[in-house]
Amino acid sequence: MGKRKDGLTPKQRAFAIAVGNGSDLTSAYEQAYDCDNMSRAAMRNEASKLMTGNHDISLMASRIKDENEAKKLQSLRALEVNDREKVLSRLREWMDTAEPSDTNRIQSAKLLGQTVGLFKDVTITEDARSSNDIARQLEDRLASLLEGSDNEGVTSEQEQGNVH
Repeated sequence: MGKRKDGLTPKQRAFAIAVGNGSDLTSAYEQAYDCDNMSRAAMRNEASKLMTGNHDISLMASRIKDENEAKKLQSLRALEVNDREKVLSRLREWMDTAEPSDTNRIQSAKLLGQTVGLFKDVTITEDARSSNDIARQLEDRLASLLEGSDNEGVTSEQEQGNVH
């Protein structure tokens, strides 16, 4: 049996697939190769040599692991979306069918609103100052700045330059 276009023999390919699907190295080697006359230590040794010595095998196993993880993640996301949709449809149903005095109707509407971001805690702070207060504060601030800058930061050379 010759190598395929991926550079692996059928047994190497079976080994890589088993590793990629989550089998430990020894078990994957045992699945792919005839190991009747081999000890576990010998199988473990040969499996390790295959994984470290053949880049194509490790690459294929890694690719399969990545694909499997992506499928699991996609499946989990689909379940989350399905659960979310179930909850939302149930809340809509309760909101529409409950009696006006029923607290379920109010609670359903509230929960639906929260899912779409209608109810957000927003704090609005207003500084209630009159224009006269602001003008007085600005004048005080300017006066204090001007008083402080008369002699601060002025060198003797600059003072002499101002005299001439």
